[in-house]
Amino acid sequence: MKALAIGVLAAALLGAFAGTPVCFAADTDVEIDGGTRDNSVRHTSPVVISSKDISSFRLRFQYSKDYDKEDALRGRYPSGWYDLRLDRSENGADCHLEYWVDNTPSRKADFPVAAVALAQLDKLLKEHDTAQIDGHSLYNSALGDDMKLEVRYENGETIHADGQGGDVKPDAKYYQEEWFIDFFRALGREYGHDTLGPALKRCTYSCGGGKPGGYIHMTISIEKDGTVRAKMDSRSRYDAPEIQRERELPKEALDKIAAMFDRGDLFHWAKTPWEKIDVLDGDTAEVSFDYADGSYASFYDNNELPKEALEAMEQVKEFLLWELLKKGDKEGSP
Repeated sequence: MKALAIGVLAAALLGAFAGTPVCFAADTDVEIDGGTRDNSVRHTSPVVISSKDISSFRLRFQYSKDYDKEDALRGRYPSGWYDLRLDRSENGADCHLEYWVDNTPSRKADFPVAAVALAQLDKLLKEHDTAQIDGHSLYNSALGDDMKLEVRYENGETIHADGQGGDVKPDAKYYQEEWFIDFFRALGREYGHDTLGPALKRCTYSCGGGKPGGYIHMTISIEKDGTVRAKMDSRSRYDAPEIQRERELPKEALDKIAAMFDRGDLFHWAKTPWEKIDVLDGDTAEVSFDYADGSYASFYDNNELPKEALEAMEQVKEFLLWELLKKGDKEGSP
């Protein structure tokens, strides 16, 4: 009778659980509360990529760091989402740069580049032996930065890695997002795009003092109606007639200005010490920048600035002067 009772109970239990799936921690559909699920593909030997010819590169990640207010890296590596792509084309490569912060419109640019960019990117991957993260795949249900890398070579070789959630990114020895932000920012700037970071809203160049005591003040900014407008107010000396110019520019004009600088350098230059000034009647030039995230940087040519800062200041001045004073201006030329 006992055996019969046990048999009946077993049958009842089987009937009760019939059609009800039993989930285990190994099930890839199970949410892990604070734990980490490892779906990585294990390699028994180091990964070697023999090809040097990238056909496509895709990297999308969320970047966030707690910076000190004085940390210059805040300007160089803004927190947010990044989408970086480089795809081989018939005439070279197509580049896609995109940056956004949650719940805000993205900043993006698509433009063709020379094929050498693919070779330079492969060199970067080989230099850091990034192929060793191939197969990396970790998931954690806790909040954290996500990433996905997909590299394809012409001969069929690939590098794939992904991570989602808290502290699941690949080994920093082989993968650091700053490497790729620097690479793609430099590539974008080379082609006149500064997309990886907050938008530049306003740039001002001004110069005054000295003899005969003239000044020049030029501003390019986004107006309330969304247009980009450049303005100039200048005199060759204080008793000379004032020259004023105003012109509406294409929306990409501010990006062209931003591409003359590395945003991280701006914040570094803004903190450089002043030189001792012996000549009080010398000219002083200033360039200032206002960004969409509320950050601001301003520096002067009588600071102890590096050569590239002074050259960039000159580029800004020449760009604005050309746009404001070029022939054909409906307000005339000087």
